[in-house]
Amino acid sequence: MMLAKILPWIFLFGLISILGAIFKLFFLPKIKGWLGEASINFWIRKRLDNTVYHLIPDVMLPTSDGTTQIDHVIVSRYGIFVLETKTYKGWIYGDEREAQWTQVIYRRKERFQNPLRQNYKHTKTLSDLTGIPHEYFKSLVVFVGDCEFKTEMPANVVHIRNFIKHIRNHQTPIIKDEQVPKIVTTIQEWASTVTNAQKSRHIAHVHENKRFNAKYH
Repeated sequence: MMLAKILPWIFLFGLISILGAIFKLFFLPKIKGWLGEASINFWIRKRLDNTVYHLIPDVMLPTSDGTTQIDHVIVSRYGIFVLETKTYKGWIYGDEREAQWTQVIYRRKERFQNPLRQNYKHTKTLSDLTGIPHEYFKSLVVFVGDCEFKTEMPANVVHIRNFIKHIRNHQTPIIKDEQVPKIVTTIQEWASTVTNAQKSRHIAHVHENKRFNAKYH
């Protein structure tokens, strides 16, 4: 009799645990990532002159092996800033030459792809598609969240509080003003060539990588 009374509660507890695990694995990283990217977009629009700095958010482009997704592209006379946003907490260890960096929360360590290498693919793809020299592209990795760098980072890896300053520090014009809107249009046109099927495959691939990292790191 007692077992019959507690069985529904056991089932409910198990269901909640399963749903919680699914939410943590599939939805929580996506929500954190979206909030991080949204905060970057907010500060770009609020603190950068939109007549000088032209934001193209969430750009997916075709590549030789599929697609690549860029969080933010900012086109200006001072260069084309390509931002990779990382939403992390804890301690961050990394070196420009390493393939993977490390996140430490208490005693738990997790490895993740070196975002500089990830963003190099983004800048190289943009250069190859548009025909614009690669040196015009400025790679910038922005960490969002309560994290602390425990190793010395390259100048183009910053916290969110410093990324606007980093962009404004570039004050030498390298692109003619009349070319800026043409570059914006060219990037948008390339992004429009990515089909819905390609977008779905890209998202599935990202989720698969996250599941792999959660299991083995």
